[in-house]
Amino acid sequence: MKKYSLLAVGIAIIALLLWWAGIEDVVEILARARLDYFLLAVLMYVLGLVTWGLRWKVLLNALGVRASFMKILLALLAGIFVNNITPGARGGGEPVRTYFLAKDAKKPYGQVFATVMMDRILDLIPVVTMLALSTAYVYRLGSLSLTAVIVLLDLVFAGLILFTLGILLSERKTKGALRWFFRLFERLTPKKAEKYREKFERTVEVDVPRFQSDFRFLMSHKKVFLLALIYSTASWLTTIIRTYYAFRAINYPVSLVDVMVVQMVGMIVGMVSVIPGGAGITETINSAVYVLLGIDKEVAVTATLLDRLISYWLPTALGALVTTHFGAKLRRKGLMEKDSK
Repeated sequence: MKKYSLLAVGIAIIALLLWWAGIEDVVEILARARLDYFLLAVLMYVLGLVTWGLRWKVLLNALGVRASFMKILLALLAGIFVNNITPGARGGGEPVRTYFLAKDAKKPYGQVFATVMMDRILDLIPVVTMLALSTAYVYRLGSLSLTAVIVLLDLVFAGLILFTLGILLSERKTKGALRWFFRLFERLTPKKAEKYREKFERTVEVDVPRFQSDFRFLMSHKKVFLLALIYSTASWLTTIIRTYYAFRAINYPVSLVDVMVVQMVGMIVGMVSVIPGGAGITETINSAVYVLLGIDKEVAVTATLLDRLISYWLPTALGALVTTHFGAKLRRKGLMEKDSK
């Protein structure tokens, strides 16, 4: 219930953002919008999802996990849905797509989870590069306040990276983190926790060592790492181009560098947002940064809302359908296996 109340707060923030920009001005801009560029922005989102799927497939293949590309895309959409309704760093989607794909491919959770974590790690190189370029660009513009904000966000992101890697590269710390989450789960729902305690302990003792071994293998496999990194870079490029087309849809030729700066700021703010998916917060921050970069507020808000419609709201709705389908399929499969015993 708390999750949905926070989402309602996000929607209220978006309403205030529209009021600040001027609802009539936003409607007037949308009335002149071009459908062709909007569809190109949607196409860029689809291409970004495809390159993400190809990146994950490379990692799965390296560990001998065979899954159809369609199943990989569906698992990604399920993960996106859970991430988009999860506050903070939005890490809830990773266990979900691990679970769905491991069940479907009949592979150990630890093995599939290693590919998921490596998939997230591969985002770091293009993101860190774009953060460095964004910081240098804003500094050269002479905006000291925005430079200070981006430097602060750089430090926050670096801290999150070091913290995550510190856990992933240590079997003891990985087990400790999992047990901490289980204790939290136990406090929230003690009866369910007791039901899953034995299975949880078996997962920690068996799957964590497998995860550590496979994760280190992927880190050291140069060919796989390089190919997956190429797909990761391509995926981030589609993100920048998608937002560029969202601006072109409302007849505003924004700079690609400006888009990169805003995407980096919005991404990090979304990671620490208490509102699921950064709804409302991300729209507000992105619009504000565009304004600081010299774009009129009604243009900034309209383009940001269009971009978030494509990259957040539509995938969340689609991901909800996929997650429901996956869940129903696994329940049916579980009942059939139970009846056959």
